[in-house]
Amino acid sequence: MKTTIMENQELKSKLEGLVSKTPSKWIEESNKRFEDKEGLRFSQQVAVRILRTLREKKMSQKDLADLLEVTPQTVNKWVKGSENLGLFTIARIQKALGIKIMHICENNNILISSTVNIIEISTQVHTYLNEIEKTIIAEEETKNIPLDVYISEEECVEVEYSYS
Repeated sequence: MKTTIMENQELKSKLEGLVSKTPSKWIEESNKRFEDKEGLRFSQQVAVRILRTLREKKMSQKDLADLLEVTPQTVNKWVKGSENLGLFTIARIQKALGIKIMHICENNNILISSTVNIIEISTQVHTYLNEIEKTIIAEEETKNIPLDVYISEEECVEVEYSYS
């Protein structure tokens, strides 16, 4: 019986040696990511826009890193879509790639993502077209369906892209 207690104490001390003295913060980090779903979604859309532009311009992530004088690891974080990018970083990326990621609406001073806005408008247009199709099929005639029911004037933002 004495050897068993001794072995248990030995095993316990070995396990305690493997366990970190500071508690893990993975639960807090996970909860924080869960709470900021909108920010994460935006970050992912920016990442897709950067990757698409790099592919179109036949550039590598390292090329972008060299242009912006950052490490390739930094660019890799950006294109993973989980990095919280600041406005200055986004502005530098836009300038380096010659694209628009963010767009400022001057009429009401709202900062929006042009890619998000395009997706929302596209979805609303599809909804509108589906409604017209249902009307034609159901009644064999076209009804006047007001567009402003599906797309508000604020959402119709003209997005300009300059291609080099």
